[in-house]
Amino acid sequence: MTALETIKSRGVDLQKEWTESPEHPQNWPDRKRWTIALVIALTGFLSTADSSVFVADIPTVQDRYGAGKELATLTISLYVVGLGCGPFVFAPLSELYGRQRGYVVSMIGFTFTNLGCCFVDNLPGFIILRFLAGFFGSSGPGLGVATISDLFKPYERGRPIAIYGIGPMLGPVIGSLLGQWLVLLSWRWPMRLMTILIGINTCCVILFMRETYSPVLERKWLARMLAAETSEKGGEADALVASVAPQTSFRELAVRTFTRPPRLLMNPICALFSSYYAICYGGVYIFIVSTPLLYSRHEDNLFSYNWPAGTAGLGYVPIGVGFVGSALTAALTQDRIYKHLSRRFGTRGLPEYRLVLTQIGMIIFPAGLLMYGWTAQAQTHWILPMIGSVVFSYGLMLCFNSLQNYLVDAFYPYGAAAMAGATLLRSVTGAILPIFSPIMYKNLGYGIGNTIIACVLLPAIPAPFIVFKAGERLRERWKFKP
Repeated sequence: MTALETIKSRGVDLQKEWTESPEHPQNWPDRKRWTIALVIALTGFLSTADSSVFVADIPTVQDRYGAGKELATLTISLYVVGLGCGPFVFAPLSELYGRQRGYVVSMIGFTFTNLGCCFVDNLPGFIILRFLAGFFGSSGPGLGVATISDLFKPYERGRPIAIYGIGPMLGPVIGSLLGQWLVLLSWRWPMRLMTILIGINTCCVILFMRETYSPVLERKWLARMLAAETSEKGGEADALVASVAPQTSFRELAVRTFTRPPRLLMNPICALFSSYYAICYGGVYIFIVSTPLLYSRHEDNLFSYNWPAGTAGLGYVPIGVGFVGSALTAALTQDRIYKHLSRRFGTRGLPEYRLVLTQIGMIIFPAGLLMYGWTAQAQTHWILPMIGSVVFSYGLMLCFNSLQNYLVDAFYPYGAAAMAGATLLRSVTGAILPIFSPIMYKNLGYGIGNTIIACVLLPAIPAPFIVFKAGERLRERWKFKP
């Protein structure tokens, strides 16, 4: 009798044994899981901070290379495009060979492309390196939520995803704030500091992170389990592993895995919430662009509080306050809501239970935009637009966090592919809005400009309620075929 037959003859449920095994990532000690989650949060923070830290350098780039503002802004926009393109490579690779390989390759490339930005002295080269930096830096925002779903059970994910979400969302804000101060030293210093921090983070990824993707770890566990039945680690171990997790040809892998993110975007449920997720992220870049216009000294025919360069960066503080407050709300309530609704409806938990906070955020977000825009338009005291910024960023972050949770739960175990599609859409909005937002505000003003954005958001307000009521039926109707 072969080892495989021996195991089967005992009536062993291999899947159940693996799920309950201490080697399963969701059964690891809390300290180990949270260490990995915090490293991922730092990775996501630095990836998005690097997108905006260069905003304050745009006037210097214009003067140094004789470029127009739209061309100089490509140093930011193409970085964000790179953030959207990278997950289409790293997400499939992580589902084939494991998350850890994807992170290590990505972070090493991220470090060296940023190092190149510290020395290159021509605009085309700088723009190309910025795109590549975004591409390699995309593993944090692209794979982070999926990695956390590897580590935590559904009813545990609310808190770690909320804390992780602070990183990618606060990154553009802190990056802009740091850039405003670092540029006073030298136009190269924003890139220098980011290279140092990213290099340290790369070391943390290599030293402290471990493989978390369950199918990859399960294959190794099965091979060890078979080796315990036999004295060999040869072909029979491979046979058992292949019987449970069969290997496919390269062509099949390429077609099935690398097309998974765009195929998920064709799924109506994924497309709907990925689109709103993208709008939420675009809202961050709208704020990043409008803050210098509202608070800094400039010559445009648009109202400004005319704060000096060293003080104008404080205009980014309110959005940070809103993000942190919202993340704390999600961390304290998301899992409680999930467990309460599971008990109330007698289920083991559904992805739709994540949408309660989404619905609340979708109401607060446009209301805050209107408050921010019209108090700035009316040239009131600066504290009122700042309060509006806190309100809209609070609602924005509630949506952002809960939508990440929903996408991962709804399309598990293909959360990385779902988030890759969502990350592409959010990067498109993040790339386009910095180019066109200043033109919109200069031509229409803060009030009408923000009203237009709020009106774009209004049709989506009932979506979470509708999906909450009918989401399970809709997911069955449009069930994703991996």
